[in-house]
Amino acid sequence: MTALRRSLAALALLVAVLGFASIAAAQPEGQRPPSRAAASDFTLQSLEGTPVKLSDLRGKVVVINFWATWCAPCLQELPFLDTFQKQWADQGLVVLAVAVDGPESVSSVNRIVRRNRWSLRVLLDAEGKVTGLFNPRGNNPFTVFIDRNGRVVESHEGFTPGDEVTTRALIERLLAESVP
Repeated sequence: MTALRRSLAALALLVAVLGFASIAAAQPEGQRPPSRAAASDFTLQSLEGTPVKLSDLRGKVVVINFWATWCAPCLQELPFLDTFQKQWADQGLVVLAVAVDGPESVSSVNRIVRRNRWSLRVLLDAEGKVTGLFNPRGNNPFTVFIDRNGRVVESHEGFTPGDEVTTRALIERLLAESVP
């Protein structure tokens, strides 16, 4: 008898969950809660000293990658992101490589960027303010994907070889989306 009651309880729970899911799906689009949260706006200085404001990039697909000069996986991932930046810049992709190194390491950041001839925008967040907004645990690398409407679609922690395939597919999907 106990097994029968457990089965009935599980069935009742399943029916309730499916019922709520179908009610949510039946609501008009404008009444559903947004599935993507708006990205927090920020302004950071580029390596060249130019301010870059996230909200100025609305209408573009933005990839924000938090990295450090001492982070080996970061230095493995950034060449892929640079390739994507070069490949899809004309379609509206902007890659922001946010260096989280302290002020004492800015020369190292500059040296690495020049040596690798990266075309992506390198921003400096020595105080960690922007890192705290998007990557509060401070893990590196940490990548945030933002759609053309300025909404966070996904984030990814770390890098292992093969992650670039998933990143490429996500960027291609976001570039194909239109701005409502």
